[in-house]
Amino acid sequence: MKWLIILIAALLAAVGLSVLLKEETGYIMLTWGEWTVETSLTLFVLLLSALFVTAYFVVRALIRLWKIPRGTARWNEQRRKKRCQQTTLRGQVELVEGQWQAAEKHLLKHVDSSDTPLLNYLGAAQAAQQLGAIERRDHYLQLAYKKDRKAAIAVQLTQAELQLAEGEPEQALKTLTYLQGVAPKHPRVLTQLTQVYKELKSWNKLRELLPVLRRRHILGDDDYKQLERRIFRGLLEEAIDSGDEKQLKESWNNLPKEMRGDPALVYRYAAVLAERNQGDEAEAIVRSTLRKQWAPELVRLYGDIEGASLDRQLSVAQSWLESHPKDADLLLTLGKLALRNQQWNKARSYLESAQAAAPNAEACQLLAGLLEQNGEKERAIEYYREGMRLALEKPGKKIAPATPAIEEATGKPPPSQPPASLPPAS
Repeated sequence: MKWLIILIAALLAAVGLSVLLKEETGYIMLTWGEWTVETSLTLFVLLLSALFVTAYFVVRALIRLWKIPRGTARWNEQRRKKRCQQTTLRGQVELVEGQWQAAEKHLLKHVDSSDTPLLNYLGAAQAAQQLGAIERRDHYLQLAYKKDRKAAIAVQLTQAELQLAEGEPEQALKTLTYLQGVAPKHPRVLTQLTQVYKELKSWNKLRELLPVLRRRHILGDDDYKQLERRIFRGLLEEAIDSGDEKQLKESWNNLPKEMRGDPALVYRYAAVLAERNQGDEAEAIVRSTLRKQWAPELVRLYGDIEGASLDRQLSVAQSWLESHPKDADLLLTLGKLALRNQQWNKARSYLESAQAAAPNAEACQLLAGLLEQNGEKERAIEYYREGMRLALEKPGKKIAPATPAIEEATGKPPPSQPPASLPPAS
């Protein structure tokens, strides 16, 4: 279209020029030394125009010839970049698909020509780790750092992440400790540092990091509370493992007030106290917590604690029936406490009520033992079988041996002939 317009314009110009020069009788004379040339003005103008057009096209041809090497180089560069981009993209796809060996090969194939050598080396480092080539991984990370020193934080964050994934939390900690000094407010640094401390169970370090995590809004409220609970559980476990009673109680007293009301922490601490023959203290802590917050696991634990006053412990548990009359855990606890108090009628009534509220393997075992000692062997066998069935439905539940359960609960044998008719518990 362009050339057509030019041709039409040239024809129109030629026609116009012909009309203007048709009646013109002038001539042109050129003299050069002994040479003299005379011609009409019309012919001279036409020759001059033809010369100009020829010169124009010759110049354009020369310019194009001059640009051929540069154009060829540009074409080759574009072709090379396109091939490099395709190879890099292929390597990234293989990395996502888990084709580690192919991914490493393609990410490094044209890395020197890549527009993103940093990403190529970081991807190759991930692939090398998956192949177990730790030395190659570290080498690629070093090359990534040399390619773009401004991306040092990104490179070292990747290194820490790979070290942690490889089971090298100590090495990851060194990397992240350095990064914390360089970028103490960086969210990713704080997140990975939190993960490393959890892996190493450095609960005191995590506790020191908690205020920073809250200020920087690194974790949501639920995640923060979960981490806080895990930290204080870890500190408590350290004190328990130490075997030092003083350290254990100091650790408990140093917990924030709200954590000392957490049912999971209360359960763990009270259970350890009960195991170490400190039943009175364990009973008091569980009783105090249950007054503020009802927790099934603490209700069950209360039935296993042996305080100094079994009568008072049973009386306290009975008072909870007013607000929790059909609670299966409470009824089971009352049955166990009644057994320890040798109140066989109450024990049977509570255990039967617990079994009716929610079938339970432990209630079946205790009832079976009580019925066996009462001479009701057939019913005892039925409860033993039912308890076995319920226990097998919960693989994590330990199956108690089929021995008289009353003696296990009380440490004393029941009376040889309990009353045939057991009145309901008052």
